[in-house]
Amino acid sequence: MFCSMTDPYQSIEAETQPPRQVLEVLVDSPFHILILTKSPLVMRDYDLLVGRKNIEVGFTITALSDIPVWEPYSPGNTKRIQALKKAHELGIKTFASMEPWIPDVTYPQMIIEKLRDLVDRFIIGSMQYHHVSRVFYAERLPRLIAWLDENEINYYLKRELQECTPA
Repeated sequence: MFCSMTDPYQSIEAETQPPRQVLEVLVDSPFHILILTKSPLVMRDYDLLVGRKNIEVGFTITALSDIPVWEPYSPGNTKRIQALKKAHELGIKTFASMEPWIPDVTYPQMIIEKLRDLVDRFIIGSMQYHHVSRVFYAERLPRLIAWLDENEINYYLKRELQECTPA
């Protein structure tokens, strides 16, 4: 996985390009490769990814608009969505990671409705590093899950959200 703890396509990567160098080694491997980023810089590597069945490109999407208050040092959601659309147009398998689900900022159903034709699957997670009551998610999840299932949306709830759902 590129990269679960930090973005593999930070601005310095525009010059040094270590993600591309690693991808050049891995693309022909038997491994399944997940790329998760907030950066449209990944587009420079799309040429390596086109036609590969073992690669997925995902973007963290926290809103349909840019939210610099929450993500001051990251490319905005609008640029991420454009890069996601380009990956989809090229036939690259895509996913959207809606985490953190920020209260009064992230509206999962709206995001999914807008992106469902561009995304193969959605990953939904909660806010982990700011105090958000689990009640917030527990109150909203049943309706969201019902809608996802009714609309046959391919999704995965992160463990912390699975623990908020009724058994």
